[in-house]
Amino acid sequence: MDLHVEEYGEKGLPTVLFLHGGGVSGWVWEKQVEFLGEFHCLVPDLPGQGKSNRWGSFSIKESAQLVAQLIQKKAQGGKAHIVGHSLGAQILVQLLGDCPNVVESAFIQSALVRPIRGLNLFLKPTIKLTFPLTRKKWFAKLQAKSMHVPEEYFSHYFKDSATITSEILGDILRENGEFEIPQEIGTSSVPVLILVGEKERGMMLKSAKDLVEALPNAQGYLVKGVGHSFNFENPQLFNEVLKSWLFNKKLAQNELVKIQ
Repeated sequence: MDLHVEEYGEKGLPTVLFLHGGGVSGWVWEKQVEFLGEFHCLVPDLPGQGKSNRWGSFSIKESAQLVAQLIQKKAQGGKAHIVGHSLGAQILVQLLGDCPNVVESAFIQSALVRPIRGLNLFLKPTIKLTFPLTRKKWFAKLQAKSMHVPEEYFSHYFKDSATITSEILGDILRENGEFEIPQEIGTSSVPVLILVGEKERGMMLKSAKDLVEALPNAQGYLVKGVGHSFNFENPQLFNEVLKSWLFNKKLAQNELVKIQ
C-alpha cells in the first residue's frame, strides 16, 4: 500500500515533505504549504491516520521506510527537505538513521528521544479510559484547545480523532514513548535544524540536546513563547524560520535561543 499524499506546486521545483504529529493528518500543514510557493510540497498522511487509514498497525521504522519510498518516487531528484513535528519528527530522526540519502535537509520540531519510564504500566489503562472519549465532540474540543488547533480546523481534527482505531492509537503512544535515537544517525552529514518550544516539558529540551550532540551537522534552538504546537501557536514565526532555513538565511535570532 502507498501512503495517501497531497501534492502542491510544480514538480520541477525543490521538494519539501511535511510529516505531521500523532493522531492528526496532513491538514495541519496547510498554512506552511500556502507560504512555500517556491517549492514542490508533499504532505502524506501517516499510516493509520487521516486518509491512510487502511493500515491496521503503526511503527516509526515502517513509516520511515514508506516516506523514503515516497520521496524516491515523487521528489525532485529523489531527495527532499523534510519537516517533522512530534511523531513526524521521530520518523524524520529514524529516516536520518536508515535512509539519509533521501534527505536534503531536516527540520525537526519537538522530537522525544528519551523513553518514558514505566510506559507499559499505564499505557493500556490510559487507552481504555480515553479512547471512548475521542468520539465525543466536547472532549475533542478540549484536546484541540490544548493543542492550539485553530477553530477553522476543528472539523478536520474531530474527524481524525473520531476515526482513529484503538489499535493505531495504542501503537502511536507506544512507539512515541519508547523511541530512541538510532545508532546509525552519527554517520549522517545531512544539515539538521532542531527546535523545541520554551513552554515544553523538560524531557523535550533534554531530547533536543541529545539530538544536537548525536548529529554531526546539527544546530538546535529553543523557541521563545511557544509550546509543543509551534506551527499553530505562532504560524508567522514558524513560516519565517522554515523559509530562512530552506534558503540558508540567518534565522530569527530574537526569537530563538541556541541550545548549548
